[in-house]
Amino acid sequence: MYCFGGCWYFFILVFVIVYGAETTNIAIDVNRNLTILCPIHRTRDVMWIRELPKELLQPHSIVLDNGSLFISQVNQNDSGIYSCSRENVVNSDVKARVNVTIRTPPPALVNVTVRPSTILALLLWEVNGTGGYPIINFTAQFRLAYTNSSWIPISPNHITPNSRQIEVYKLVPNTTYEFRIWATNQLGRGAIKEAHGTTLGVYKEEELARHMLEGADKFDTRVWAVAVGIVMGTLVLLGLGICFLLYQECRIPGVVEEQEIIELVPNIILNPGFDPCSQNESIP
Repeated sequence: MYCFGGCWYFFILVFVIVYGAETTNIAIDVNRNLTILCPIHRTRDVMWIRELPKELLQPHSIVLDNGSLFISQVNQNDSGIYSCSRENVVNSDVKARVNVTIRTPPPALVNVTVRPSTILALLLWEVNGTGGYPIINFTAQFRLAYTNSSWIPISPNHITPNSRQIEVYKLVPNTTYEFRIWATNQLGRGAIKEAHGTTLGVYKEEELARHMLEGADKFDTRVWAVAVGIVMGTLVLLGLGICFLLYQECRIPGVVEEQEIIELVPNIILNPGFDPCSQNESIP
């Protein structure tokens, strides 16, 4: 009875390892050593295979005496799903799977383009993964194309990780420049991506006049006449309004004087000695 219970417990344990809903996940930094334990069998009688991508183990991978898989100085090509099983068991479906992820510096940016103007250019890019760690910043530089001149940093030196474009100033018109940009995480600088762009030339006076007069032959004079009529009508209305206000302003003092005369007449009739200029003095 005890053996039956113990055997049943062992069967359930193997079932969880093999047919469990989740595969064991392991993440490790690049150039580190990795040891993967096999939970099925702890002896050298273990077979390790790489299921995804399906290929042979790398030369720097060996099976230890306890059945563990040892990978020295892992690189990005070591990422994938590994499985272990007993080697000398016929038709054995008992396997344990481990998903190995290698954390690296950020990969090269994608869709790096340059939109140049006469004396400035707009550098745009997109992110194609972070390498396993969040991106800390971007760094961009430029120089004259097809030369060995020094790279000039684009301000700011550390571009914020949520930026996807930056403007480059103080360029020379009609000149080809070379730009490069990369991302950085806690493992270091990622792959560099380069792009070229040529600034626009400065227009001459003849070219500027031609651009200013472009489409003049298609201009409708009726539109111009309507616009001039609207402007002239607005000016006339403003002039009339100003004249009316000045007229009202001139009439206000006259009305005040008439009111003062009307108030003085009764005082003079009732008091013949009334002096409006010295109201505080009494006249006998």
